Amino acid sequence: MFRDPNFHTVLFLLTVALSKAFTHRSINHTTTRTRTLSTTTSLMMKSNLLSIPECIERHGDSVFVDGSWHLSSRDGRKEYETGPRIKGAHFFDIDDVGTKHEKNLPHMMPSKEVFANVMEKFDITPDTDVIVYGSEGCFSIPRAFYTLRAMGHAKVHLLDGSLADWIDANGPTEAGPRESFKAEDLTTDGITKYKSSVDAINIVDINHVSNIVNSAEKSGSVIIDARSAGRFFGTEPEPRPGLRGGHMPGSKNVPFNILLDDENKKFRPKEEMVLIFQKAGVDVDTEKEIVCTCGSGVTACWLSLALEECGRDPSKTFIYDGSWIDWASDENTPVVLG
Repeated sequence: MFRDPNFHTVLFLLTVALSKAFTHRSINHTTTRTRTLSTTTSLMMKSNLLSIPECIERHGDSVFVDGSWHLSSRDGRKEYETGPRIKGAHFFDIDDVGTKHEKNLPHMMPSKEVFANVMEKFDITPDTDVIVYGSEGCFSIPRAFYTLRAMGHAKVHLLDGSLADWIDANGPTEAGPRESFKAEDLTTDGITKYKSSVDAINIVDINHVSNIVNSAEKSGSVIIDARSAGRFFGTEPEPRPGLRGGHMPGSKNVPFNILLDDENKKFRPKEEMVLIFQKAGVDVDTEKEIVCTCGSGVTACWLSLALEECGRDPSKTFIYDGSWIDWASDENTPVVLG
């Protein structure tokens, strides 16, 4: 066994030095936070995703939220109310709680007053651990997750899998009718016990994106589009009738589904995702601001989440809330085909 008498002294001094360095780094992060996610988030957790066994272990101590929303004829609210669902779970409707926009843009970030009332309705406090999940085949869950975090709730995770996976693993469930609340039932008099809600952070609008596009490479920003290649290049029609196809000048195309494993629809390994971004011309470690966009602000959140899983500081990644519906419906915005 090694018995150098100076060993423990050296080890102590090294530990103190590392402690000071880490503390200094944390202080720098907290002083630069201005309406962006804290950069300490990436230091506090290895992943936003929790496995099914981890989530089952946390059941009873965490609040589960079903964030299912579908672009198809499926009705996430009806499926939740009918069951089965995770025992004790609440339903979070990204459309219903979203801010109503003059351009009829769907599921925009809610006001901080509405969000605080929703949290209170769910008996969620700022210290509550929240786990967001969804039904099989649902691609809206990262948007629900991102909404909670952007509105100020830091302790939120994603169930890495679907309700079907939870049931297969014998996670606690319940069935039978259960009514879910609607935003119109909330009282928004500003008096709530939930005090951590904020104006949405790391969210940008059409003016911000226009400045990036107009400044071109001088903007210091990168725009990534999560739509399919056909929609990005304008060779496939947009789901919304009459909406222009194509993409924003200078934007990169990373269809969100290519980041997912073909079989289980979970994220590919980090190394594969990094290569996918690189192939599209995106450096996940760039110091530049990255703005993620898509059709209506839902699948853009997959890009943001994937970048974070690849190790990117989340405070440097933003979501264009209105996304392509907002951009293409404005006749004054430039659109590139091909």
